[in-house]
Amino acid sequence: MWPLVILTVLQAGCLLEAELAEVTGECGPRDLTPECCLKQHPGQWERCTGSSEMAEVAGRSTSLGMKALATGMAVATAVAMKPQINSAERRGVELAADLLTKIEKAITKCVRQADQYVNDYHFDGKSPDREICEQIKVGEKTTWAAYLGLFKHEQTWPCLREALNKLIPPDRYRLYPRFQFNEKKGQWEYMDENTVSQIVSAQGWKGLTGTIEPDIILLDENGVIVRVYDLKFPCPETNSAYWSRYTKGRWRDQSQGDLYFHALQVKPMLVSPRQGVIREDW
Repeated sequence: MWPLVILTVLQAGCLLEAELAEVTGECGPRDLTPECCLKQHPGQWERCTGSSEMAEVAGRSTSLGMKALATGMAVATAVAMKPQINSAERRGVELAADLLTKIEKAITKCVRQADQYVNDYHFDGKSPDREICEQIKVGEKTTWAAYLGLFKHEQTWPCLREALNKLIPPDRYRLYPRFQFNEKKGQWEYMDENTVSQIVSAQGWKGLTGTIEPDIILLDENGVIVRVYDLKFPCPETNSAYWSRYTKGRWRDQSQGDLYFHALQVKPMLVSPRQGVIREDW
């Protein structure tokens, strides 16, 4: 999938040049595709990872093209059923227990595979220690912990799509969906790809400030959200996964988990390689 995406973006010619270039050199036989792309196109995180988050963490310019393509592929096989948030009038119907167990096992397996794959690539299968995790990998502030976490997320998506498609119809889940708070209606709403594209085209990625983007949501037959998951890759691996707090913007000082819960009306769950799906008491 990656070569096709990158080729499409190159042909489109619609991506901006990044401000800085730190990753250079020739691609080797063990290079992950995104890292090979970064060597060929230094500093262009959005172009090579499809992740606006990586671009933000790396502190550089971002562009719409790659993210729009990557997000579109995440729902390419899904029909137009729009995710609905639980309400007093419309409550979601929980998935069957045996099916949910299979889904959560599949999610955990994909997270662990991604974690191991990226560690194999960078550290010959060993898990980085605390000293390495805290070292700067890119630019002036991107640590190994942030760098590895974002690449492990990207490595997880193909596995998740393949695994989930075997268990549920593709319109019954979304990967990294985005939601925004509608000030006029006083409620959270799902943002379709056209809306996201229009905002980014007009305002850049800053236009999405205040929106939220959980990693996985599961829907019932009517499209109502019934499960929410967020993937975490602690570094070092002995750290426990936890909900971070927003440090700026409208949701400053709020827990990510609390915000997801209030926004989507479903108790979100963390997933990490070591702990699997974490069931917390709320």
